[in-house]
Amino acid sequence: MPKGKKTCPKCSHETGPRAYCCPKCNYVFVFKPKSKEAKNTKIIQNVNWRELVKGDRIKVTGGPYFVSKGEFIPMGYRGRFVVEGLDKNGILAWGIDKSAGFCHIYMGGDIQNPETGVWKIKHKLIKLKQKEVVND
Repeated sequence: MPKGKKTCPKCSHETGPRAYCCPKCNYVFVFKPKSKEAKNTKIIQNVNWRELVKGDRIKVTGGPYFVSKGEFIPMGYRGRFVVEGLDKNGILAWGIDKSAGFCHIYMGGDIQNPETGVWKIKHKLIKLKQKEVVND
C-alpha cells in the first residue's frame, strides 16, 4: 500500500487517510475517539499572565535554557499547571499529570546569569478553559 493511503476492510479499495467513509462501498471508518479533556477544553491564546487568578489552568512551554558546546538544553517547565498565585517575576503553580509538584514559572525579562550561563527567558503559555455546555 502506498504511503498516505488506507484500505477499506470491506472491499479492499484504497482511499485517502482522512476519508470518513469508503467512496466505493460507503463503509464508515472507525476513528479513535477524542479524550474527555480534548472535548471539554477550550484554548485561549495571547493571555496576559498578570491577569491569571488562582485556579486557572494553563499549558506552558519554552522558558530558560542553557547552551553547552553548541547543544541547547531546555531548563524551563513544560506541561499543564493550575495557578496558585503570581509574584513580580512569574507564576506560582501546581503541576498536573507528569509535571506534578509546585513550581515557579518564570515570566520576567530576558537575562543571562553570568555565573552559570543560563539564559532566563519568558515561558510561552496558553490558558485552558472548560467549554460551556448550552442546554436548549
